[in-house]
Amino acid sequence: MENEEQTHFEGSSYQALCEHVQKLSENQNTIVLKLEILSKNVDDLREVLTDFSDKIVSLDDEAADAKNLKFEVQNLKSRLDELYEMVAESKVEKESSRSDEKDGADSVRSGLSTTVTMTTGLDRDTIRSAYEDVRNDASPTEWAVFKFEGPRIVCSARGSDFTEFRTHFDDGERAFGYLRLQMGDEMSKRKKFIFMTWVGPAVSVINRAKMSTDKAIIKDIISNFAVELQLESQAEIDIDQFKDALIRAGGANYGTGIRDL
Repeated sequence: MENEEQTHFEGSSYQALCEHVQKLSENQNTIVLKLEILSKNVDDLREVLTDFSDKIVSLDDEAADAKNLKFEVQNLKSRLDELYEMVAESKVEKESSRSDEKDGADSVRSGLSTTVTMTTGLDRDTIRSAYEDVRNDASPTEWAVFKFEGPRIVCSARGSDFTEFRTHFDDGERAFGYLRLQMGDEMSKRKKFIFMTWVGPAVSVINRAKMSTDKAIIKDIISNFAVELQLESQAEIDIDQFKDALIRAGGANYGTGIRDL
């Protein structure tokens, strides 16, 4: 009797798992279809943009507006090409995933397990320590930098010299910064805090897309600041621009002010 119950339980579990695999396969088919539609739209947009770019080239090269517009178009084309590559890679991955799911159904019969994709994690102790250090007025530490080490975000540096702070953000990196700046005048001096997200110009489209999720994760600890900045070029890492952003934020509530330079 016990063997019959065990066999019935295993059969039910196997049937439920097969149904789950079938649903996953159907979802993958839907995603692939949407990607194909997106790819077609990207192709159409590329043609329009190329035609527009050709017209821009015919403008007077000495005109400042024309030069600026040409630069923007070239930059847009570069980003669009990255998006096109991402779509193509995603289609290949989804096709591969569909094949893997079919193989996975067979693997169930032989008792093989599935693989789980790891999400971004935090080195909470070092990040919290750096965060509290910057917030401590009695500490000489005025900034901290947080970077990715594999699937985790860690505190990679602390310091007080803003010139050194600027050196920690490379073109191919994603990172976060937290700074304490003194604002006001002799009559009223106050400490204000900035949370900075850095996405270098050489960062891939896929990693750019992941940044919003990763930012939400680290903001679970770094929650108090007057201004939030999203920067993508070294020229934007400028202390005067930071102070100007704080001045424009005025009495912004901590943790809610967002100012893009």
